[in-house]
Amino acid sequence: MLLKVSVISVMRTVSAWILMLSVCEIYAAETVDIYQKQSYVSAKPGEAVTLQCTLADRQSTEDVFWYKQPVGQMPQEVGIKGAFMEAVYSSHFKNSSFKLERVENSVSLTIPHPTKDDEAMYYCGISVMKMIKFSTGTFLAITVLQTPVQRSVSPGESVTLQCTVMSEIRTADLRVLWFRAAAGQSFPEIIYTHQNSSSRQCEISSSTSCSLYEFSKNILDQHHTGTYYCTVAACGKIIWGSGSTVETGRC
Repeated sequence: MLLKVSVISVMRTVSAWILMLSVCEIYAAETVDIYQKQSYVSAKPGEAVTLQCTLADRQSTEDVFWYKQPVGQMPQEVGIKGAFMEAVYSSHFKNSSFKLERVENSVSLTIPHPTKDDEAMYYCGISVMKMIKFSTGTFLAITVLQTPVQRSVSPGESVTLQCTVMSEIRTADLRVLWFRAAAGQSFPEIIYTHQNSSSRQCEISSSTSCSLYEFSKNILDQHHTGTYYCTVAACGKIIWGSGSTVETGRC
């Protein structure tokens, strides 16, 4: 059973992720009249996601730019959407599935079929009197989840669950936990926390670091059955895997 959880490295403040790239003066955050409600969004691969950029009423007709900034890279201009013009996409995104739409004072960016490569900070901006104003941005995390697995074991049998964590931060800084949700419980209970030495490296076809965590448990009776979740603490949130259900009584 393979459980994959994608974890994104973010700085201590969201604003540290945003590179204010401009050839002219940039307003301070308190003067910004453009904003994004969500600072963090998690999506499954292939699950459409829409990010919203809202303008103040007095600026509802301004042209809106969308930018994508992958971790550790320069921002990439996705495109521009005006109040009275079709969306114009940059050369890098002309053949992508990204879609810019405008409804009154809101300009959305939709990614119909996101992949791991779409994991990044997305932020919008407007040009006002030859000066640029930026929003605070939304970080999009693509969570690679386990295919739902239901495992039946005999009483006393041991099971080993695996959790692959792909992250931009050091393994030593990750906090990986296991939870168990059982019938009759109001909330999942934490059952194990990995120490820094409890993982090993794994191979993936990208520059992202990869660590493999394993959790073994003897399933003695019904008190040890339920759905086991691998979770990772990141961005001030807990990112959950889809879980593995363990039952007894069937061979």
